[in-house]
Amino acid sequence: MSQQALQEKLTTRLRQFARTSGGKVCADCTEKGPGQICLDFNTFVCMTCSGIHREFQHKCKGISMSKWTPTEVRNIEAGGNDKDRAIYLGKWREKDFPIPEAGDKARIRKFIELKYQEKRWYLDPAKAPQSGGLAADDHPKPEPISKILNEEPKLVVNRTTPPGRAPPTPQATPP
Repeated sequence: MSQQALQEKLTTRLRQFARTSGGKVCADCTEKGPGQICLDFNTFVCMTCSGIHREFQHKCKGISMSKWTPTEVRNIEAGGNDKDRAIYLGKWREKDFPIPEAGDKARIRKFIELKYQEKRWYLDPAKAPQSGGLAADDHPKPEPISKILNEEPKLVVNRTTPPGRAPPTPQATPP
């Protein structure tokens, strides 16, 4: 296989992987269609975020304009944005620090610092879910209501009377 054919094949694999691994949106902001890959974390990132990653000495390459080795592509295929989110945002909640808007360099820089340098929301990969979301241990375990209340629940029907009307008087039922 020629070098050019190999590069085309590797680039196609990367693009296909991006579509199935959360790579349709940048791993670090809201930009759609990222065209760069941060090799330190095997994530798909936009041009703005790749520049900020480089400020932190992270290695980034463009999907289309770079030469790829089969080993690099295999490593990226072992990662992806979904896996990155499960690990580096494993303990993250929207209220902690909302995902920065595309182009907001100051907030993106702070987000990348918190996410990768300080590992503020890092979750051990052994505890991370395989497809994002909460880890299995984070889901509440259902318990019977009688155990929580320490008694059997009673059904109470709350009937309200419209304003200005007297509540109905109970009528005795014949035996």
